[in-house]
Amino acid sequence: MSRLWVSILTLVIYGLAQFGVIILQLSGLFDNYSGKELVFAQIYTQVILFIIASFIIIIINHFIANPTSLEQQPKEKKRYAIGWALVGYFVVMIYQIIANMINIYLLGAPQSSPNTERLMKVAQEIPIFIILISVVGPILEEFVFRKVIFGEIYNMIQANKTIKFLIAGIVSSIIFSAAHSDPSFFIIYFGMGMIFSALYVYTKRIWVPILVHIMQNGFVVIIQVLVGPEKIKEMQESASFILNFLF
Repeated sequence: MSRLWVSILTLVIYGLAQFGVIILQLSGLFDNYSGKELVFAQIYTQVILFIIASFIIIIINHFIANPTSLEQQPKEKKRYAIGWALVGYFVVMIYQIIANMINIYLLGAPQSSPNTERLMKVAQEIPIFIILISVVGPILEEFVFRKVIFGEIYNMIQANKTIKFLIAGIVSSIIFSAAHSDPSFFIIYFGMGMIFSALYVYTKRIWVPILVHIMQNGFVVIIQVLVGPEKIKEMQESASFILNFLF
């Protein structure tokens, strides 16, 4: 199967998964629901659409006849993939801590992301939504933003590997950050996108950044759901007081 068609299908399927609920609602599928029942029906439908989209995208990406130059290079051995995923996870977590401090204390951004708070509220009310946030969401995003967008840009540029990585990484990470609809947290999403891209380039395996993304989102969900948003805000306020006292 031509890579062009696989890339187009990947983007189309991702778009349908994202906006499928809206399309189905306009078609009248949810007309018999109202109030809380409507919300539950929409969330369950969204999760199902994301799961189906993930399976289809994974399958069609196994049948690419003409892979990118990046995918044609020797891949990191499978036995090291988990190790690189763990390294990548710790790098992402350290970056987030530093970027959050810059974001809050230098740029004046809010301490918590409204987008994350909104998603966590849904997850607490409807636990099945955790599957979307923690597993299928990261799978779809990595195939779209890293394998398709980053990979195609990297493949098109005629330059040395560093220039190829920087241009493809910056462009795909800007799009990745913008897709999260959270401008105040741009540097966080952008940096994460660059780290995921670096892992993909180094290992040549898309499942490495996917695993890191799953671990990162899973950690956020566990902390938010188990600890609770109010306790987290108290901890953030305590940290803010200590930093203000020290500096």
